[in-house]
Amino acid sequence: METLLNNKRITCAVFILLIIISLFTVAKLVNEVKGSKYIGRGNQPANTISVSGKGEQIAVSDIATLSINLNKEGKTSKEAQNLLNESITKVLAYLKEQKIEDKDIKSEYGGINPKYSYEATSACFAYPCPTKDPKIVGYTATQSITIKIRAVDTASDVRTGLAGVGVTDISGPNFSIDNEDNIKDQARAKAITDAKEKAKVLAGELGVSLGKVVSFSENNGGGYPMYAAKEMMVGSSLDSRAPAPVLPKGENKIISEVTIVYEIR
Repeated sequence: METLLNNKRITCAVFILLIIISLFTVAKLVNEVKGSKYIGRGNQPANTISVSGKGEQIAVSDIATLSINLNKEGKTSKEAQNLLNESITKVLAYLKEQKIEDKDIKSEYGGINPKYSYEATSACFAYPCPTKDPKIVGYTATQSITIKIRAVDTASDVRTGLAGVGVTDISGPNFSIDNEDNIKDQARAKAITDAKEKAKVLAGELGVSLGKVVSFSENNGGGYPMYAAKEMMVGSSLDSRAPAPVLPKGENKIISEVTIVYEIR
């Protein structure tokens, strides 16, 4: 009888323990479900508006660039290099006369390469023809130089003068802006002002107040030249004594496009 009573007590205790565990589990599950309603709320974006702005800044080119290539041939590498040095000396002396500073004269590439001769071994009736071992017949010394001309209206004169000291391979002039970053900053400032004005108007129309800036991005469209509508009379109508024409340097338009996202209240 006593044993049966003890068994009932144990069964009752286990039953109560199971009920407690079940209630604890249910309570925990309910709390998790309630908490899930707020998960991610802190990361949800606030109400925002996005506006874009555009700014343009026009600048006249203030740099003209010429690129020249000097090539001299000799039977030996030393002879080719000496001939090249003479040519370089003439070019630098001329540029100094034109008051072009050393900082605006940049050496781009230089080197000495052998010249080879390929001779056929005998009469050939099929392609490719067999040849003897290549034979060095001379050397070519080269030097490329880039020149910045700040007095842009003299670029054509400088090009003519370089031809006068024996330079036969000349490219340019190419016109550009020396400090383009400053022009880009001005264009960006105009774009931001444009976006701010649009944001104020849009906020007023929507009946909201602008808050802090959430994000900012810029799409810098870069720049492109706007050439002067001016013809250059270059051709047979100019004899060798005619002065070099002043090349129209045109203008460069720098464009900046920005997007600003504002928080609204």
